Amino acid sequence: MEYLKHLWDEDPSTAGRDLETIDLIWQRSAYVIHAWSNKHLVGTARVISDGAYFAFICDVVTAARFEFLRTKLMQRASRPFLYRQLTLYYQSNHLAGDPQIFFPGLSSP
Repeated sequence: MEYLKHLWDEDPSTAGRDLETIDLIWQRSAYVIHAWSNKHLVGTARVISDGAYFAFICDVVTAARFEFLRTKLMQRASRPFLYRQLTLYYQSNHLAGDPQIFFPGLSSP
């Protein structure tokens, strides 16, 4: 969790969450994915879902120099849910006054 907190503290959309909250978020996620480089956590994504109709990809965070992994993390996180033909959404910018929720047009892997 400390690796995750360090990575999340670098991103304004996830910065400032305490370890207890991060642990709770991760435990209640339907699916999580991590990207590592030389034993350093460089990216994460998680999915919350009702398991039957909808899934939401959220908290897609990468270290600054690994920004190119963002799309790959979203694609990998979506796979288990696309195979079950759930409607998949990506939530972004959740700290803004008016959060945006949109379907990113991810294709089935």
